[in-house]
Amino acid sequence: MELLHRLLEKLDWAIAGLIGAIVASWWHRDDLTDRKAWLLFLSTGAACAHYLTGMVSAYFGIVEPRSVAGVGFLLGTFGGSLIAAIHRAIKAADLWALIRSKFGGGGA
Repeated sequence: MELLHRLLEKLDWAIAGLIGAIVASWWHRDDLTDRKAWLLFLSTGAACAHYLTGMVSAYFGIVEPRSVAGVGFLLGTFGGSLIAAIHRAIKAADLWALIRSKFGGGGA
């Protein structure tokens, strides 16, 4: 029981981010077409919250534990959305044409 308590204590920001990503997945349900996309969205939201909550809270001077959990929730909500937007932008960009045009490969 002690091990479970210590594990949950270390993952509290990730859990708050996971809950935030679950809430945000409602608005992204058109993009989340299969189970793999849904799980990736949730895991990126939880990972963003887990790794960025401490830095963001320190930057803004937020020290109250309930407020820090709220920051984790928001980072999970926007983290999944941010990673999904970055992925769509990379897929839509024609990077090979950009590289050819910059280095004289005969592009426009």
